[in-house]
Amino acid sequence: MVAAVLLVASATMLATGAHRWWWLGLVAVTLSQLLITQSWSDAKFGTLANLIIMVPLVIAAADMRPGSFRAQFSRNRDRLLVRPTVPPTLVTEADLAALPPLMQTYLRRSGVVGRPHVRNVHVRFAAQMRSSATSPWMTSTANEYAFFNPPGRLFAMRASRAGIPFDVLHEYIDSAATFRVRIAGLFPMVNMSGPVMTNDETVTVMNDILVFAPAAVLDLPFIFESTGDHTMRATFRNAGFAVSAALTFDAAGDLVGFRSSDRSHGREGGPADWSTPLSAYREIDGIRVGTRGDANWIEPDGREWTYGRFEIVAIAYNVRQ
Repeated sequence: MVAAVLLVASATMLATGAHRWWWLGLVAVTLSQLLITQSWSDAKFGTLANLIIMVPLVIAAADMRPGSFRAQFSRNRDRLLVRPTVPPTLVTEADLAALPPLMQTYLRRSGVVGRPHVRNVHVRFAAQMRSSATSPWMTSTANEYAFFNPPGRLFAMRASRAGIPFDVLHEYIDSAATFRVRIAGLFPMVNMSGPVMTNDETVTVMNDILVFAPAAVLDLPFIFESTGDHTMRATFRNAGFAVSAALTFDAAGDLVGFRSSDRSHGREGGPADWSTPLSAYREIDGIRVGTRGDANWIEPDGREWTYGRFEIVAIAYNVRQ
């Protein structure tokens, strides 16, 4: 009975999002297995159930170790959050004056005027991911902290396919980027770093600024050039790289398209354009943002396919934790 109660309690903690749910489960399974060994001939098949339950418990426990992606993400988040920054002043119409009309309209529609300049943003996503145009989708959740003084990015994702979990960690800190993937949080699958990775992640940082925190363009080295009634070109400089993207706005002035040729240097399969169409604009934490976005590759032959689908679950600006 005690083992059963502990298992139910552990499952309830998991369902409610409690972080320490697994330790009750470990106690329950250990107690259950001890009882099974005392009545082995009658209860031995319960060992199979305990082994099945143990798999997520071990993965969750391993996630608490200092070398886990979760622990690294938390340490770097805390380190970047305590960096000294100038207290943010309010964005004014005068701040927008130097920008092209399309960008001015976008910032006004986003609601940044009269709100503080952005120093950081915390975003949580629901996502679907796949590795090729024909691969099955993996259900995922993602957590991101982006920093703008100086630019930095921490992005952690957990996905699963056929019951196998995958942990992903992108880090862009002090002008250097890394990208790592582990199976079940334990077994290395991808480990990329170096200038090529940093170049590609600089494009991602530029995209995040324009999509999640457009007010940050007022404080960062952006150059904008109008190319049409609803299009413009943006260039962003950081970490020794200059990256560019073509931006598309709808008739109302919302950003609906971002396309860059500068992100595919480290891509398996060779060069391709990177595109992130946006939709479903709504206000979150006082800022109007596109809450749904795809991550697409556009192959040299013009074929475009989606490898990631993202929906913003929550967003907060100028956070302290």
